[in-house]
Amino acid sequence: MDVSSLKAFHGYQSSITAFSSGYYLYLASWDNTPTDFSSFTNLWVITPEDKRMLFSDPPASSEIVCLYHDFHEIYGASISLDWTAGDHLLVRCASLDGDYDLRIEFHVHETLASRVLVALASSPPTRFMVSKPMVAVSNFLVNLLIARGGSAMVGKTETGQPFYHGAADRVMQVKKGSATMNGGDLGHVSSPTWPVEFGDAIPFFQPAIKLGTLYIPYEKGMLASA
Repeated sequence: MDVSSLKAFHGYQSSITAFSSGYYLYLASWDNTPTDFSSFTNLWVITPEDKRMLFSDPPASSEIVCLYHDFHEIYGASISLDWTAGDHLLVRCASLDGDYDLRIEFHVHETLASRVLVALASSPPTRFMVSKPMVAVSNFLVNLLIARGGSAMVGKTETGQPFYHGAADRVMQVKKGSATMNGGDLGHVSSPTWPVEFGDAIPFFQPAIKLGTLYIPYEKGMLASA
């Protein structure tokens, strides 16, 4: 991996999170990016039939996301995140065409294990940190302390772009959660109900939300060639 090509996207990210209905959701809310968007938010919805839906706020930011990931349907949306007392996250997402309205609640907590992981395993990408021995150690720590399986600190997206997860400010485990779409119940947060993957990213058995940095290639010329 050429670490010089990696650029920093900072903000909140959830793991790919399973719900008891068979749906999966993923949330990313970036507060600092190398793109023309200083901040943007996207929500992924994967149906039990493996239809992959992207909701982007602002709508044009979907072009950035689609450099790295493939979707069947793409919607401009209004997405808000509301933290209550630091451990309750309410996410509201409404597509601008009026066809979809989602409400997601996560109850999270930091643990001693998550604090230890932040202290030990958070680092910007270097040739040493992306070496095979260090990747093996990092994956082991994250899966042992947080994810209980499914974590890949280094890998590639389904469009072939490399990524590196590091430099976490906080890691919070999801204690419980629920979601609705257009008023229909998507169930509660659960362990994975069927196999799904976005390149090397797969669901955690213990879902988590991270405040920190994702490193992934980005140059403005990538959009012109997409």
